[in-house]
Amino acid sequence: MPSRVPHRFFGRVDLDTEDQPAMVKRSVLSTASVGLQGILRFLYSVLIGRWLGPAVLATTNGAIAVAQIASLAYPIASGNAAVKFIARARGRGDLELAWSSAAYLSRGALIAAALVAAPTGVIVYTIVASHSIPLAVTGGLLAFTLSAYSFVRGVYFSAGLVSRVAGWDVITLVVGLGLLLVFLALGWTELVLLPLAVGYGLYAIAGWPRRPKGRGRTPLPHALRHEMNAFILWGSLSALATSGFIQLTMVIANWVGTGDEAGWYAAALSIATPASLLSSVLSLVLFPTMAHASGRDDDGSMVRQADLSTRGLVFALGAVFGVLAILAEPLLSIVYGPGFTEGATDLRILLAASLAVTLSAGTVTLLQAGGRSSVRLASLLSAGGVALGLIAMTALVPFASTTGVALGYLVGALVSGFGPILVVWRRYGMPWLWLWIRFAAGVACAALIIVAAEAFDWPLLGILVASVAYVAVWAALMTPEIRMLTSMRN
Repeated sequence: MPSRVPHRFFGRVDLDTEDQPAMVKRSVLSTASVGLQGILRFLYSVLIGRWLGPAVLATTNGAIAVAQIASLAYPIASGNAAVKFIARARGRGDLELAWSSAAYLSRGALIAAALVAAPTGVIVYTIVASHSIPLAVTGGLLAFTLSAYSFVRGVYFSAGLVSRVAGWDVITLVVGLGLLLVFLALGWTELVLLPLAVGYGLYAIAGWPRRPKGRGRTPLPHALRHEMNAFILWGSLSALATSGFIQLTMVIANWVGTGDEAGWYAAALSIATPASLLSSVLSLVLFPTMAHASGRDDDGSMVRQADLSTRGLVFALGAVFGVLAILAEPLLSIVYGPGFTEGATDLRILLAASLAVTLSAGTVTLLQAGGRSSVRLASLLSAGGVALGLIAMTALVPFASTTGVALGYLVGALVSGFGPILVVWRRYGMPWLWLWIRFAAGVACAALIIVAAEAFDWPLLGILVASVAYVAVWAALMTPEIRMLTSMRN
């Protein structure tokens, strides 16, 4: 009803109301929400790359990467903690505990957001932006608003407010891109981070949890506070080692490559990253549900969801990432212009790495929704991947420049992506052997098409036909998963 729209999108977040939409609705709205995030960041890069060229794109995306890494140091993990602990308390019917958890977590998130702003500005000023004060200041502001925004999203999902999440992502998209176009038209090129910071800031202000009078004042038990802090600590490590690692590669590419090379890498990363955001969709859909199941001690439900989600990801993402890899060169030319096609190799490597990380979303969520040791294990696997990836970069960059950066990230992604899959496969006896054999066959098919297209210099029409053929082969390989999804729908 029209009278409820302002309250739905601008009123106080209400944790007292039981609002857990059906899985299908939650999946659709969560997909739309994360899709809007990806569209915002992708179009942001396209506008800057088209308008200002590869070198400016590299600097801008490098500054955004530093802000994103800063937000991963604590704030995003606090948002995930909100999803887990608020949803778990609501699943147990303890609404006072839910409000107390929200109050405790929001204080920590706000302090962390303030603390990461200044270091972000310093790093942008000294390493990324060639001592540009406007870029440094707006980079620090972006780190603050992005951190607050990330926490608020967690609160929304913990309360089942997926409609509000999607609505505010639309507002953020319109504000961010609209202001960017104005700034570009006016020639305010050193302030291009400000529109993004303003959009995230509005989102955070509108949804920051404000407890009603008399609620959320019960002190949390020491054991629960310790569990929350440990979850955030290990979650931050895991986030820095996965999402943070891919952003760090942008900073490293800025450092080791020429302006054009870093710009090509930035363009490739802007295409590969939105595709990998699909893992965020799954985590946002599954995490509250698994937390509810954890509160009910329903381990069987959690394992079933991890199995179904992994199969669904293999089926869907194998097709999407394979087509993107085959079409890498024409895609870069169409989106950014002919001057960016040199980034095709980087794009294919980054797509392979993003696929490895994304496929583990269901298994990582299962580990994070479980006990403290499982959370710690997921984080350690991610950290191990980062360590190996950085070692690989050190060896490869002197010979391959930004392509060496991409290859190093691929090494780390294979460890942090397939590590959790192997752990869950063994721990829960998942029937996945035939699934991964078929997956490997599909990947080999895509690789053969790419090699043949490069060797024989196929025209665009030939590449398009090969892409269609690849999708048909993939669908045939994934017939069991198609039947599974069809039966679930029916």
